[in-house]
Amino acid sequence: MLLKHFRKKKHLTQSEVAEKLQISVRQYQRIESGRSFPRESSLIILEDLFEAPHRVLFAESVEDIPDFLKCFLP
Repeated sequence: MLLKHFRKKKHLTQSEVAEKLQISVRQYQRIESGRSFPRESSLIILEDLFEAPHRVLFAESVEDIPDFLKCFLP
């Protein structure tokens, strides 16, 4: 999942992102690993934080992103 890549590109820890989402680090780890999906309110915060739509953040790889969304890749 590209979410981890975006987080590292911004030099943020899982703990820092979890704090911004007001969730536990463990819950964020589940989201980042793909075992859980964030609530809508958290999804909006993630999109704003990483300046990318959720279709990009939660894509498995760059190849899974449609061409018209590739402009959001870092």
